[in-house]
Amino acid sequence: MSFSDSFRRFFSRGRTPDLAPLRAFAAERKGIEGYIEPRTATQPLTLLLVDRYGDSRRGAIRGPRDAKDFCAQASIPLYDASVIGYPQRMVDFERREGRAGKDALDEQIADLERRLQESD
Repeated sequence: MSFSDSFRRFFSRGRTPDLAPLRAFAAERKGIEGYIEPRTATQPLTLLLVDRYGDSRRGAIRGPRDAKDFCAQASIPLYDASVIGYPQRMVDFERREGRAGKDALDEQIADLERRLQESD
């Protein structure tokens, strides 16, 4: 084992992920579910939290044990995203918000108001 390997191992051991943003998200929302997302070539292993409306936050974790401990402590159900997939409400939320967000909503409201005036 080289010195650089020892150095990397020493510093990677003690790094604990910062789960404070996930704690804040879980504390201010209702209907939270947790999903463990698998590690990919570009993303680390993550814990995804989804609220009842489909809004979500994710944070890096060291391993599934971190996710289990976090969710157990917060009384949040935990699922494996690679097994059951993502909830439809999250997909719908991202589709709705991801396209144009508030601008799209303003356009929809303006369109509804125009239709109501035309029907009078």
